[in-house]
Amino acid sequence: MQAAAERIAEGRGAVASRQVALIRGINVGRAKRVAMADLRALVENLGYGDVRTLLNSGNVVFTTPRAAPGDAAARIEKGLATVLGVSARVTVVTAAELAAAISDNPLGEVADDPSRLLVAVLRNPADRRKLAPLIKQDWGAEVLAIGTRVPPEELPAYLHHIQEILQRHETTASYLIHAATGQVHARPFLDLAKPDDAAKLRVIADEVYTAAIDLGGTISTQHGTGLARTPWVARQYGRLFPVFRELKAIFDPRQLLNPGKIVGPDGSGPLWPLRQQPAAAEPPKRFLVWRQDEVRDETVECNGCGHCRTETPTSRMCPIFRATHAEEASPRAKANLVRHLLREGADPQALSSEEVRDVADLCVNCKMCAVECPAHVNVPKLMLEAKAANVAEHGMDRSDWVLARTESFARLGSTFSAFTNAALGSRTVRWLLEKTFGVSRKRRLPRFAQRSFLRRAERRGWTNPPRFGRPRVAYFVDIFANYNDPSIAEAVVAVLHHNGVEVHVPPGQWGCGMAPLAYGDVETARETLQHNLRVLAESAREGVPILCSEPTAARMLRFDALDLLDDPDARVVAENTVEFTTYLDQLRRQGRLRTDFNPLPFSIGHHVPCHLKALGQGVAGPALLALIPGLTVHTIDVSCSGMAGTFGLKARNYDVSLEAGRPMLEKLRRPTALFGATECSTCRLQMEDGAGKRTLHPAQYLALAYGLMPDLLRRLHQPIRDLVL
Repeated sequence: MQAAAERIAEGRGAVASRQVALIRGINVGRAKRVAMADLRALVENLGYGDVRTLLNSGNVVFTTPRAAPGDAAARIEKGLATVLGVSARVTVVTAAELAAAISDNPLGEVADDPSRLLVAVLRNPADRRKLAPLIKQDWGAEVLAIGTRVPPEELPAYLHHIQEILQRHETTASYLIHAATGQVHARPFLDLAKPDDAAKLRVIADEVYTAAIDLGGTISTQHGTGLARTPWVARQYGRLFPVFRELKAIFDPRQLLNPGKIVGPDGSGPLWPLRQQPAAAEPPKRFLVWRQDEVRDETVECNGCGHCRTETPTSRMCPIFRATHAEEASPRAKANLVRHLLREGADPQALSSEEVRDVADLCVNCKMCAVECPAHVNVPKLMLEAKAANVAEHGMDRSDWVLARTESFARLGSTFSAFTNAALGSRTVRWLLEKTFGVSRKRRLPRFAQRSFLRRAERRGWTNPPRFGRPRVAYFVDIFANYNDPSIAEAVVAVLHHNGVEVHVPPGQWGCGMAPLAYGDVETARETLQHNLRVLAESAREGVPILCSEPTAARMLRFDALDLLDDPDARVVAENTVEFTTYLDQLRRQGRLRTDFNPLPFSIGHHVPCHLKALGQGVAGPALLALIPGLTVHTIDVSCSGMAGTFGLKARNYDVSLEAGRPMLEKLRRPTALFGATECSTCRLQMEDGAGKRTLHPAQYLALAYGLMPDLLRRLHQPIRDLVL
């Protein structure tokens, strides 16, 4: 080891002394950051983060997380003229209008007018996912980004150069532009499975990179150099490039670290190790609803960028990878696995194997990778398909079978609540539960209510046909608020009644069915869904909102139901399903939410659940709670809770569950938060168990502040016991 260190030190010194004049004398072009007040104001005020330019038509698509104000078009026109010197007429369209325009004719009539700009209001990932296939349908596969950076003052000239290059090669592309720093990501619409397109991409990249270098820019930008840009590093750095090679030879003589990058091939051979798309990428039998070739399309969408391996607090994916740091836990590994299993000539039964199930079980169905992946690869759905194939072939083990039927056991536990609650507090019983069903004896479990909410609702007349003439909702309760803590559901009804909304609780409803689906028991999940559709469809057809206080239930009815059934009732229920805090926020925006709150003089930490984010309807809970005088709300949006439905109940997952939720739990444990808040019932279990702080649903805090349920204050001060919450 010492000899190697001495050799490195000696070599480094020799290079430094020999090349010092060269290193000092070379000015590597750097794009400087400039102050662009108008553009910054445009981005901050309107929330427009992405600027995508469809070059051949001269159209731009801005995406924003919220609705555009009425003067958005005029303000964007002014910003473009001030910042980029672009004179253009702007048209603001919704995602639906844009999708319709692309479906009928690429960008519709505006494609004929190069001065017309489109501003698409894409408020959630679901809109963006719906739009992507339409773009690809018209222009082919968006396969590789050519990322560059030039001085911002050279940006108009550079964009003009790129447009000329693309027109010369009869190619269409899109831009992602960071205008204030001069960063440009050009994505040619080429299909690299076709040799002609692959060859064309090399020529286009060479010309685009040359233009950037000539303007004093760089080929290495936000995403670094990597394999994609290595062939042009020598041209970028000129006489400095041999120094790179010398340093590489000193520090990594065996080429073990990032082989082929920075000082890689000379460019005479193939540029990139392009993946070959499978010729036949459809499983022999499909258990979920898929469009034609959708399985294949999802698997090839992953380009292995590794963004899903991030551990930044601003992202959620992937909680299990963050806890284990195992590559097989990463979403890209799962997409690669399915693509490999479905290649031509592969064993058609491999998808159902126990080895694949072990990898699929590392997906906890939080949905965050499908939302945050740059390509929006639907890895959770791929893993549900793999789990379903495994269950169809091998059945379910005892632990999975029990946890997939949480509603049946919750109903039983509530019926015999006195006995059940006493048993759950017994260490002997908990040891038996762990040995028999795999439920961790360390995990604090929730108590069961003596009378379910649906029984209470029936006694109070809430299950009767509602009166007409007032705004009304159909309340879908789900398991926890029905059998474990009915005060959540009672608070929902009380808050809505207080705000003049009639609440109908459709009788006979079951749980949402997410638990069996997450374990691959699609038949049970489908049977549950069909039953609930019979209960809810009539209200949905009348345009009555299907309101869910449980984000997982809302996610199930809005999205996962459509993966289980291709049914008109499923679609109409999905279109009318809304989460509780989102519905209240709509009332607030309409000026219909009452704010006659009593003060709550304490602080809470509000955890944002993954399934709430995955709904794509925004996060309204913290803002609603902040309306309560005296209540200090600390929003905790740093990680998954780690509970992930019933994943954290298993003894074998207990430690991983706590590690996945550690960032959130550390925030909640701070003295700045006296209590917890969250919309998700299983997140609540993790918060009370892992942080030791009583946690309530936002509906309960609102009901308490309205003075409708004063007993909830006593609940907050109840001590947390050893085994039962």
